[in-house]
Amino acid sequence: MARPANKRSKDDPLNEPVQPEFDNPPEARPRKGKLGRILRATPVMMSFVVMLLAAVGALSWYATQWKRQVTVNRIVVSGTSLIPVAEIEKRLKGFKGKNLDEVLLDDVRHALISEPYIREMQIGKEMNGILRVRIEERRPAAIFADENRNLIIDTEGNLLPDEQVSQRFRLVPVYGARSVGPVRPGGVRELNAADRTLLFALLDAFSQSAYVRMLVSGIDLARDNGTWFTVAGSPIRFIVGNDGNFKEKLKKFEIFWQKVVAKKGLDCYESVDLRFRERVFATTPQIETELADSTAATPIPQAATKIPDEHH
Repeated sequence: MARPANKRSKDDPLNEPVQPEFDNPPEARPRKGKLGRILRATPVMMSFVVMLLAAVGALSWYATQWKRQVTVNRIVVSGTSLIPVAEIEKRLKGFKGKNLDEVLLDDVRHALISEPYIREMQIGKEMNGILRVRIEERRPAAIFADENRNLIIDTEGNLLPDEQVSQRFRLVPVYGARSVGPVRPGGVRELNAADRTLLFALLDAFSQSAYVRMLVSGIDLARDNGTWFTVAGSPIRFIVGNDGNFKEKLKKFEIFWQKVVAKKGLDCYESVDLRFRERVFATTPQIETELADSTAATPIPQAATKIPDEHH
């Protein structure tokens, strides 16, 4: 009887197991999977990358050649109201027609640095041949009136030449102010730091009182706590000092002006001192008197000093 091929005989040696038969051993099988796909795709990817780099290089070369042929054909200026645009264009006319690539922004900035009313500027070149200049101007705040010619005090305390600027604004003349430092390009100087702080504190208080802002005609920055101002049509000096608290002092001025000066006349006193709490001291051309209850100028009641500010 024939024995099945997969069964052992008692005589078969135990150390010789039956081995399966394979057509090809596992080591000889070809590799498959992601690595194989990557290796097969590498030549295609490299070809694509080479073509892309070549295209970018060609476009860059053509852009460079085209850029070398672009010239400045227009100068656009924006942000100016005090400086005539024609003046800016006149300063920059030398750049018109030049190769755009050769125009240096520092050269454009240098051409405008002597314009005193330029606070900041932004300069840009556009590929259509436009040289664009955006300007931020200095803003006038008052008139420096202690010299042969008036100067404009801007909102940062710079002293600028008055190039018909005072005719366009209602600016308060300031006397007794001092300048410091060397003259900068365009004839710009600076206001003394202490005078600048005092002046802008006063201007801020004036701006919050519509009544005073409408009347004030001049400010005199005096030493020793003696700063005073005048109003239109009256020779009276209203003394506010240098020690601050100007809002309260201006409230007392409004009350005194409405209750006393408006009734007695614009030249009834030589000076009115607003520096003292709850009282106003006035000086006549002959003698100095304290205004008591029996006079037209009564001491200001406590309640009268609490007039709310008017904001406009």
